[in-house]
Amino acid sequence: MSNSGGSSWLIVLLVILLLLVVTCAGLCGGCVYLGRQAAVQVGKAAQEFVGFLQLVPAYAATQQAVDNDPQVIDRLGQPIATQAMPTRQSTGDLNPQGETFQYDIRGPKGTAIVSGVATADGSAWRVSTITVKFEDGSLVTIPVPADQPSQATFRTENGEIQLPPELNEPIEPIETK
Repeated sequence: MSNSGGSSWLIVLLVILLLLVVTCAGLCGGCVYLGRQAAVQVGKAAQEFVGFLQLVPAYAATQQAVDNDPQVIDRLGQPIATQAMPTRQSTGDLNPQGETFQYDIRGPKGTAIVSGVATADGSAWRVSTITVKFEDGSLVTIPVPADQPSQATFRTENGEIQLPPELNEPIEPIETK
């Protein structure tokens, strides 16, 4: 009779041990899965940031053209303030044939949305099309600046981003052996 009592405790102990192993394996597997997903997201964010830095000269040329355009000044007044950093309309690798971006501007008389298309001419990104859509839905095409620098500063109400010249150079892939 005492033998069956000992084996009952052994079975209970083995079941508890098995549950601990399964729980631990599940937690470890979950951590590995979440870690892999986080690494993928960090990689995507880094790629988007590099794309943003490459487009800063086009953003700055757009901002300068819009801020000095007589039609925009007439409709919005001065000063014209940029509300936020531009956002790309696509994700992933930059498309040299055209990257569309937008940002909001505000003046004493109203607000508008600036849209631009940046293209790569050789190693630098330049704005090729600029439009401004006002609150009433009307659209104005802004002349593109002929001389666009490869380094520039983009200003917002909350600060500015300045692009040093070396960051506008194309990024060469690193060869691994």
